[in-house]
Amino acid sequence: MRQGFKVAAGTAAILIVLSVVPIVTSTLQKGRSPYLSALSDLAAGSALATPTCNDKTCAKEPGRGPACVKAGPGVTCLVKSGCFSSTC
Repeated sequence: MRQGFKVAAGTAAILIVLSVVPIVTSTLQKGRSPYLSALSDLAAGSALATPTCNDKTCAKEPGRGPACVKAGPGVTCLVKSGCFSSTC
């Protein structure tokens, strides 16, 4: 019974390490390592919205002033000296 537990624990440890390695390596910033592969740009990246469309709109939050809050797709919000919303 102890040997079965050791095998299961070892297998679980290997699976955890194998699932963590791609997550850690995908979060490294490009260009910071001299050891980049010529094929590193072909790896699938994260599916993120474009920086110009953040799917948020302007709203006034109590005690804080204008802020960007979650909205439907196709709306972008920017807070600088005021709050500006537009479609994208």
